Parts: sequence; structure tokens; C-alpha cells
Amino acid sequence: MKEKQTDAVDKTKRSLPKIIAIALIAVFVLFYIACQIYISFEKKSVTTEIALADSVAKELPVDMFVVRDETILTANGANIVSAVKDGSRISANDTVAYSFPDSTSAGNVIRMGEISDLIDYYSGLVSKSTSVTNNTQAYDNRIMDDLYAFSDAVSAGNFTSLNDLKSELRDAITSKQTATGVELDLSSIISSLQGEYASLKSATGGYSEIKANGAGYYISGTDGYETALDYDRVDEWTIADVENAIASEPKATSSSDVGRVVHGYYWYLACVVQTNQINSLREGERKTITFPDSSVEDLTAQVYAIRSDRESGKSVVIFRCNLMNEDLASLRCTAATIVLESIDGYRIDNRALRANADNEMGVYVLSGSVMRFKKVNVVYSADDYSIVTNPYKDDYQKKNEYLNLYDEYIVTGQDLEDGKLIH
Repeated sequence: MKEKQTDAVDKTKRSLPKIIAIALIAVFVLFYIACQIYISFEKKSVTTEIALADSVAKELPVDMFVVRDETILTANGANIVSAVKDGSRISANDTVAYSFPDSTSAGNVIRMGEISDLIDYYSGLVSKSTSVTNNTQAYDNRIMDDLYAFSDAVSAGNFTSLNDLKSELRDAITSKQTATGVELDLSSIISSLQGEYASLKSATGGYSEIKANGAGYYISGTDGYETALDYDRVDEWTIADVENAIASEPKATSSSDVGRVVHGYYWYLACVVQTNQINSLREGERKTITFPDSSVEDLTAQVYAIRSDRESGKSVVIFRCNLMNEDLASLRCTAATIVLESIDGYRIDNRALRANADNEMGVYVLSGSVMRFKKVNVVYSADDYSIVTNPYKDDYQKKNEYLNLYDEYIVTGQDLEDGKLIH
């Protein structure tokens, strides 16, 4: 009996370490599960984003008034047809327009000009020799690019460029046809165009030529603002002068006014702004100006003069430019935007911005499993985001005190603390 009791005690002693081991394993498993639940909760308690490079333009919307050194061309007759495009460079005594006795003759001459261009185009194709190929991918890509460009111009209302875009698309299609061995009957096309040209010419009445009164750029028609600001007094323009020009109504134009010649190398754009809006603007700088309400492309102009009035808090800013084309020739009084500067840095969500114990602005960044507070230098702020920079990005020892590119920063979360373990 005693032997049996002794065996039972021995067995119990031998199994005790196993029981303890199993208990310890169970406690470890429970602890691990609890940790995972805690980690999961901690992960869900914060949301993060990545600091990415971004830039933003600091812009100033204004009303801009354009001033050129213009002289008006006059001629008798109501049917005027331009011989050159607006914004084209001309020399003294160049023919810039024609005056016709009737509208039919005027229309005929316009069509004759189109026909003449087509004849030159098709005659040029005759002299080209293109090797035949079965690889049309490059030609197809060009055709699609030209189609998209044409569609974009229509959507943007940039109708002045449609004729050139149409010609480019036609050239792309013709190039593919000749490259794939399609034989074009160009001789019959040219002959037909020559016949149409001769017929129109015989039906067209007499006309008189309108000559340029000097070298410069040609602009068809007048707009009544030619004398709103005196070009030769640009160094004397005041805030009131520019404001009055912008607010003025155009003067009545004469039926004999058929166009303008823009003399001089430079023309000016003037606006009036609040002085505190242009603290960063300096004379001699070159700035980009955009025109949001028109199809005119962005242009770069030099800040010619800034004149400020302390009492009113206003300044007149005058830009100088030497670029001219058909679109720019149409500008006069227009809404514009001055791009004051381009700000580069890292874009972050404003919800992530916090202050540390030293009242320094920054964000909490996940560094492995630990929260770290990193300072930021805010250079631009909008309603929902900011652009920040690292002033020590080239200093290896100090750069990590500030937010860096691709850092994972915490946008939302509770009980954020430098050095706190997340997972």
C-alpha cells in the first residue's frame, strides 16, 4: 500500500515541471494575444501618410491693361481683308491689307489665299520620295497626337490655332498614305485648285493695297483703347492713370480705321495691387503671367517698374515684354494672374501639425515601432494642407530633427508622445 502511495507521489513530482511549463506557455500565449490585441488597437488608433515632394505657385489675380506704341492705319472702303496675320512682323510699306469694292470680291481673295497655300503644299508633296513601309505605328501615333491637340484646342476655345492644327493633321495622314504605298493623284488635285483660283480671280473686282506706315507688328482693326494710356509716358504713369484706363470705356472708332501698326521692341502690361501683396516682387525680375479667361498662353515678362503710395496702400506694377503673336495682339484690358513665386517642399495634411513642449511646430513620425517628433518649417499653408521644408536637409547631423522626404507621419491619433511604442 505504501509502495503505491510512494509511486503516486513520485509521478506527481515528475509531472509538476510539465504542469508548470504548460502553465507558463499558456500565460505566454495569453500575453501574446493581449499584446496583439493592444498593437492592433494602437495601429487602428492612428492614421498615417507619406511626406511627398510637391510645389505650389503663389499667385496674385489682377486686372491688367496692355499698352503698345500703336499708330492707326486708315483707308476708304468697308470691305477690308488682312494680308497678314495679327501679330506678324512687318516692314515699312509692306502690304498689310486690301480694300475691296464689295464683299464678294473680298471673300474671293480670302479663298484665293487658301488655294494658293494648298497648291504650294501639294506641289511640295510631288517632289518628296518616301520609302514604302509596313510599320505604321509611328504614323498612327502622330495622327492620334494631332487629333488630341485639335480636340484640346476646341475645348479650350483656342480657335486661332485650329487652322494650323488642321494642317498638321492633314500632313500626318498624308505622310502615312505615302509611306504605305498609297498613290495620290496630286496632279488632278493641283489642276482643280488652279482652275478654281483662275475662276475666282476673273470674278474679283479691283482693289487697293493698304501699306504699313512703319516697321513693327500688324494688328487688324481697332478697339478704342489706343490712347487710354500714353506709351511715351510710361515712366510717369500713376496709380490713378492705370485705374482710370482699366475702368474706362472704349472710344468710338472710325469706319476708316482698318488696323494698327505696333512700333517699338517692347510693350507693357500695367496693374494696380495692394502693396502688402507684392512684398517679394522686385524691379528687374522676370515673372510668369497667366490669362485664365482667355486662350492666350502663359508669358514671361520683366518687372519694369513698381510705384507705391503709402497713404492708399496701393502700388502700380508695370511689366515689360517683347514677345508678340496673334493671341497676344488681341490683349487689352483682361483678367490676369501674376505667379509671384514657386514654393517647393513636402506636402503634409494640416491635421498632422502639432506643437511640442518647447512650442516648436512639427509632426509625429513613425520610426519603426516608435513615435518620433520631427520639426517642420512651414513655407506655405492652405486650408487643408501645408508645404514644409527641411532647413538642414544637407546637414547629416541635423536633418533628422526635421521631417524628411518619404517619412511616414501621423495624421490623426490620440495620446501622441515622442518615444511612444506603437508596435
